[in-house]
Amino acid sequence: MGEAKRRAEAFKRAKACLFAGIAGDESALVVADTALAFYERFILPKRYTGGCYLTTMFLHRFLKEEHGIVTDPVVGYVNDGTDDIMISHAWIELDGRKTDVTLNVVDPNISMSGGLLILDTEIVPGQARYGYHHQMTAAGEGANAALIAAGMGGLLRHKQQEHQMMLGIIADPRRMADHHSAAPSGLGYDDMRAALP
Repeated sequence: MGEAKRRAEAFKRAKACLFAGIAGDESALVVADTALAFYERFILPKRYTGGCYLTTMFLHRFLKEEHGIVTDPVVGYVNDGTDDIMISHAWIELDGRKTDVTLNVVDPNISMSGGLLILDTEIVPGQARYGYHHQMTAAGEGANAALIAAGMGGLLRHKQQEHQMMLGIIADPRRMADHHSAAPSGLGYDDMRAALP
């Protein structure tokens, strides 16, 4: 069996396991269906990277407006386990279960891929097993201090400002819609909506 066929079979098994585990939970089934369809029809074909905030806003809004399912959009941090550096990241949660469709497709020059995570189930493995955090940890603060000492304070301050701005936007549905309206061509809400059935 070739590598591509093995990956396809593993993907199929992981999806079957996910759906077996959430059978009877209508909201979870819709979230899983939507997230997987979006991953397969938008993220993968476009090789869309660096879009965790927009994607989180889209999935949260789409699930609420189209299906009446309220998820929690989260702007938090991820860590790849190789050091203590924590990177701002966004995902949705349903009853505390994480769904992240963006960390599996990344720019390899910037970071390692993570798993495609649907309701806490890893559907496609990544190069790294990321830890998810709602808040910066003490170890992360120490890593930031080391970056500042190494002369990377400007970049770090920029990323911290972006993180704080996203926390404010994601807390306000009107600001989320405005942010999506200002997205680059092809990445607006309607563009993402068009990828789903």
